Amino acid sequence: MVSFHPDAKFLTDFAAGNLPLSEAICVAAHLEFCSKCRSHVQQLSDLGAQLMVRLEPQLTAADAADSDERQGFEQLMQRIDAGDTGMTVTPAPAEPARVSSANPLGLPRVVQKLAADGVQSLKWGQFGKSLRIAPIRIDKSSRETALYDIKAGGRMPEHEHRGEEITVLLKGSFSDAEGKYVKGDFVVRHAGERHQPTATLDTDCICLVSLEQPVKPSSFWYRLMEPFVQYRLSGLGN
Repeated sequence: MVSFHPDAKFLTDFAAGNLPLSEAICVAAHLEFCSKCRSHVQQLSDLGAQLMVRLEPQLTAADAADSDERQGFEQLMQRIDAGDTGMTVTPAPAEPARVSSANPLGLPRVVQKLAADGVQSLKWGQFGKSLRIAPIRIDKSSRETALYDIKAGGRMPEHEHRGEEITVLLKGSFSDAEGKYVKGDFVVRHAGERHQPTATLDTDCICLVSLEQPVKPSSFWYRLMEPFVQYRLSGLGN
């Protein structure tokens, strides 16, 4: 059961189409797992539409056309399409994507759209025995967006955050000193927070991650390796 959700500001900005693309994709992925937040976004969209109707006499034709385009998930898909993905816009999902031969991991539609030829077609980099990372270039934002695949029972190096990190669990679960997180959870970490995610033993853990700044490893050895890791990631994302 999903226990961690975007706050009201995330959902309001998403419904209005005001979130930066990397963050909007994370919210959209969470919405496919969470009926509560989908309902909240729908209510916000309906409220916005009612306000537009009341203000309609004061709107110009250009304003009205612009307001029609600000439709949360659909606008997000249009923004992804603008990145030359070559795919058509899809409507907001009414329920989570299902496991199928075309989508064996049951990944959210927005993630499928970013990896049209399948997650395995992305350029994955192996970092240690337990972690693979596939960078995803979605816009010119300074935020780093990637899929993380942690082997069952695997442990990431302990690290401190230099900026905001959004993690959406797409498969499996992991835990840290703060608790346990399961599929669909939307977890936000802020600058100065430190943790060490560990995947549960039953299955691999796949996450969609949006980083404002690269993390700072706690271990002296991993800090020495940090320039190499960033170089590898930049090469995979090209």
